[in-house]
Amino acid sequence: MQTACEHPRTQIIARRDGVDYLECLDCHQIFEDEDPDPVVKVDEEEE
Repeated sequence: MQTACEHPRTQIIARRDGVDYLECLDCHQIFEDEDPDPVVKVDEEEE
């Protein structure tokens, strides 16, 4: 019997409408990030 993967190693594979979709590098399950960090927009016109 296999134990449940806790997804210790993930990578972002897509982002849509502010939701990140992650893939577990160990079990290859794809899921939504439950607590995404806010995306910081950098204003390039500030100098």
